[in-house]
Amino acid sequence: MGELIDRLERLAVEVRSLDGTITATVRGRYQIQLEFLPGTYARRTEDELAYQLGQLAAVVCARYRREYTEMVAVFYDGDDFLDEEAPHDVAFRERLAQMVVIGGSAQRWITIRSRALVRWDVTVADGAVRTLTEEEFLGQANSALADVLADYQSQLIMLTDEMYDIGVPNSLRRSAADRW
Repeated sequence: MGELIDRLERLAVEVRSLDGTITATVRGRYQIQLEFLPGTYARRTEDELAYQLGQLAAVVCARYRREYTEMVAVFYDGDDFLDEEAPHDVAFRERLAQMVVIGGSAQRWITIRSRALVRWDVTVADGAVRTLTEEEFLGQANSALADVLADYQSQLIMLTDEMYDIGVPNSLRRSAADRW
């Protein structure tokens, strides 16, 4: 299993936005990094940035999930046991598909709401492009993404515990409940 974990840690996926001006790279366990094509940030509106970032996040996460799943299947040589699902596995996947996660940058320039890391709604506050440098904006965007992914991870652990009783301590359950 250590070999699979090592492979998954090296997994890297890179995607460009629909207009080709923003690149998102996902490495390891959903570590997302964004960057702009030089000279394009200042020419954007907040609404354009929000739309492009939402679309980009959806595509990069879908591609990451596909490559992750393919890597696991190749590792297990496509064994049938990966395809056999008990009823509680189906219920788990259904609940996971409905999970809503939220996050935002530290200064709330960017807020994100995502359903199961599939549909992404990004909001960029008015004045962000005028106020923030490109580097500051990317810091805010990466912070917001990290916050969303932390919420996803936390909810995933709680859902897994609820469905499979993996032994999450009560103190963590209470702190997770307080977040929502």
